[in-house]
Amino acid sequence: MSDYRTEFLQEAREYVEIMNQCFLRLEKGEKSAIDEIFRAVHTIKGMAGFMGYKNLENFCHKLESVLGDLKERDVREEIVDALLACADKISEILDKIESENCDEADCQGLIEKITGMDGKAEKFTQNVNLKIKIKICEDCQMKGVRNLLILETLRSVCKIKATEPEEEKIEEGCESFTIYAEGDPKLVEEALEGISEIEKFTVNEVVPEAKPKEDKVEERKEIKKSEAVRVDVKVLDAIMNLIGELVIARGRLLQIASKHRIQELSEVINVMDKSITSLQDEVMKLRMVKVENVFNKFPRMVRDLSRKLGKKIDFTMDGLDTELDRTVLDEMSDAIMHLLRNAVDHGIESPEERLAAGKCEVGKIRLSARRERNNVIIEIEDDGRGLDIEKIKRKAIEKGLISENSKLSDEEIKMLIFVPGFSTKDVPTEISGRGVGMDVVKTTVERLGGSLKIISEKGKGTKIRIVLPPTVAIIKSLLVRIDGQTYAVPISNVIEAVYVDSGNYRKIHGNPFLLVRGNLIPAFRLSEIFGCGNGNENGVGIIVEREGEKVALVVDAIVDQQEIVVKPLTGLLSKVRGFSGVTILGDGTVAPIIDVASLLGGEKFG
Repeated sequence: MSDYRTEFLQEAREYVEIMNQCFLRLEKGEKSAIDEIFRAVHTIKGMAGFMGYKNLENFCHKLESVLGDLKERDVREEIVDALLACADKISEILDKIESENCDEADCQGLIEKITGMDGKAEKFTQNVNLKIKIKICEDCQMKGVRNLLILETLRSVCKIKATEPEEEKIEEGCESFTIYAEGDPKLVEEALEGISEIEKFTVNEVVPEAKPKEDKVEERKEIKKSEAVRVDVKVLDAIMNLIGELVIARGRLLQIASKHRIQELSEVINVMDKSITSLQDEVMKLRMVKVENVFNKFPRMVRDLSRKLGKKIDFTMDGLDTELDRTVLDEMSDAIMHLLRNAVDHGIESPEERLAAGKCEVGKIRLSARRERNNVIIEIEDDGRGLDIEKIKRKAIEKGLISENSKLSDEEIKMLIFVPGFSTKDVPTEISGRGVGMDVVKTTVERLGGSLKIISEKGKGTKIRIVLPPTVAIIKSLLVRIDGQTYAVPISNVIEAVYVDSGNYRKIHGNPFLLVRGNLIPAFRLSEIFGCGNGNENGVGIIVEREGEKVALVVDAIVDQQEIVVKPLTGLLSKVRGFSGVTILGDGTVAPIIDVASLLGGEKFG
């Protein structure tokens, strides 16, 4: 069975994720979600039984019993809380199976809780004709004894089917309770009138809703053969590496054919080039996954946080079909989580604050993804407090991040929230306030070759826009030469390229600028930054974007534009600032890939 354990755990966790999503739909009134939940629980139960995990099988069986009663009930938040706790318990058992190959877990308390919520009173309302509400006098000295007397008296004149709360709690001495019974209402009223210390009671006749019998016609569905195959991500990575080697070899062959002008070799290479390109495209498609694979875990997180903080939040997601490279999506998962936690904790106000500000008490948070040209745009938007520019600036001065005389634009002040250790909260909580989360966001986005932008208005809300390349494995780049060495600049960073000469290269107060169509753009000679010479007076300015601002990277020349395979830096080299990786060119030489954001030092503070 151990051979099947990995597949069992993988499938079971997918079904738990389906349960989480469906429980939240159920809370919004979608009763159709119950069928999906039931199928997921039943499947996990069947797989657990096959694998011999009896404790998990038994827990799922108990959960099935509860789900069967939910269709006829109003699903309250408390019930959804208990059901989500069941999903968490299944996840906990799966983790234990993975680590210890054992499904032992303390499920008894949770089983008792969910079995106690199976709605016995509502379950029996179709078989009764009386609903009796009773309230005991407040000054009754022995309420438990009085309640027991009432129950025994009623049993002599009618059949008690169910009570709210349970009989044990009624006998403990609660002041008011409801009894569902079958009998003659007049006899019940006479019996209750003869009992003292009852403040008031009502006996209402219940008319069961007649449910028309429907001939169930089983819809025959065509059984489709599964065309999907599960592939371990390590296998995908290995194939991707091999494709990368082919791309490098292709470049080498193209260079040899061009140099020696061998016609037959050129013809073969052209055919091989098309095949490698097609193979590369297909493998890239394998690496692309829909963002919903990660996004679907966030509604549960937002719900739990909002309940914990006492806030009311309507959370929506758009563009779930948008595709991203698996590596990029996995890296962005934590970053998006931090942004959503911040939106719930910092952004959305309490219901009282929102009403006082003339807003709806229910705050809105929207997570969306879309394709735009060659990039993927992810946005997290809320209609909460918005960023307080003055408060951010004041906190930054207190923490010594900027001086009081610093002249920063509003955009630059907003970007201060991404500085490590920065937070506008005076006292950190377990959710936020330590200034770690937003730093993680910025670092992750920049490492993936993306960019961040904040759009916010105080009192109206905040939108954080993240621009990401769809993949980081094989990218298009400009190959540039600096002092005889070749470097690669990702095309996703490049806006345009201009020739540099004495006519457009200026120095103002010692700082170099390029004059492009009447606009001064800060310029950086990469030969000076890398310490490999002063460079030529003339050259080419690669205009790139850094945190919404254009800057020019001055190089000696542009060599070529081509697709390159990104090889990550490892070990000590991973800490080198200014480079995101290296690539191997057709002639076998290694070209460093320039990381614009880290090369130029990230944020600019006064």
